[in-house]
Amino acid sequence: MKRALAIALAGSLFLSLNATSAAASIKPGSSCKKLNQETISSGLKYICVKSGKKLIWKWAAQNYEMTKLKAYKELRSRADAGNLDNVSFVYHVSSSFPKDLKQLYISQVQYSSKLYGSLFTKKEVMNIYMYTEKDEDYLRSQQIFSQHLYEHLPWFKAWSQGRDQEHNLGLAAWYMEEPAGVIQGHAGVLVSSKASTNSLRRYAIQVMPHEYWHVVQDYFFRLKFEEKFQGRTDKNMDGQDFYSLYFPTTFREGSANTISFAMASKTQKDYLDLYSEFIKEKKTQSGIKIFATLTSTTAVENALKKIEDRRTFSEAHEASYSLGALLYEWVIAEYGFDAYKKIVENQMIGASFEDNIKASLGMSVADLYKKAAPHILAAFSQ
Repeated sequence: MKRALAIALAGSLFLSLNATSAAASIKPGSSCKKLNQETISSGLKYICVKSGKKLIWKWAAQNYEMTKLKAYKELRSRADAGNLDNVSFVYHVSSSFPKDLKQLYISQVQYSSKLYGSLFTKKEVMNIYMYTEKDEDYLRSQQIFSQHLYEHLPWFKAWSQGRDQEHNLGLAAWYMEEPAGVIQGHAGVLVSSKASTNSLRRYAIQVMPHEYWHVVQDYFFRLKFEEKFQGRTDKNMDGQDFYSLYFPTTFREGSANTISFAMASKTQKDYLDLYSEFIKEKKTQSGIKIFATLTSTTAVENALKKIEDRRTFSEAHEASYSLGALLYEWVIAEYGFDAYKKIVENQMIGASFEDNIKASLGMSVADLYKKAAPHILAAFSQ
């Protein structure tokens, strides 16, 4: 009889707890009853605090920031312990390029290379480019730039008219065979000739290390891509289809932001402030509708799945910069840089990115999304 009563009481307790968790999602600032009470709502942790004479629910941001700073410290410590043995630099800098930005970007390249170079198996030549709108004719004459120059022409016009000068642009981000037949790294940026470190928006601080990280990504797939593509079983699959199968935008662009944000931020405060402003801008100014759907961990998982392929979802590319950055920030905080490094090294393994994640992290992509979802939701709930 006592055993039956105990089971009944346990069941009653379970139903009570389940009813609490099934209640309506907590809204920050809504009233609560017990000071310092903690609860989980929609995957986020809340704590009951005193505000004036009232008790209200407040989002417990500490865990979110701790995860961010754990990833930041991991990346910075690896760079601090590195060296430049595997990188040789060739700088291509326009005479019209602002001198303070030239100094900033050279220092970023040098520092980032202490981490990036650790992934190279031999000494690699890295071409670093810095040009402005005044170099349009020269850029047109260079085969390596001319193919995609049309993307930059509207910016050149705006900069010449004194508009949008707070923006900088990625110019080069490849590990490729140049016209001379030599495989080298190419990374670079474009800025207005009137720009300065003070006039650029905060996000611009990380563009050079972002483009440079793409060289590292390319390093591990470029030589194998063509062979793998030619050996594909589905001959109807074109190059873009094949590329998307192995390199979802969350990985390609998002994780490049994960690395570049850390490389460009000299202090923990700089890092947190850069992310905070970046996420705020995405939520309020980008016009990307999918961000408004991020109200639960399940919604985050669905969003990550939806933006895997930019051919099938128009917002995928733009959304991947923030969602992917947070996803791989969580990976590095949870499993360390070496685990993320495996993903980079395994880009051409198996038949898809799914096989890469299984080999690198020992889980499915769906499981990765599920585990990282609370961290991403926290960022968009600030």
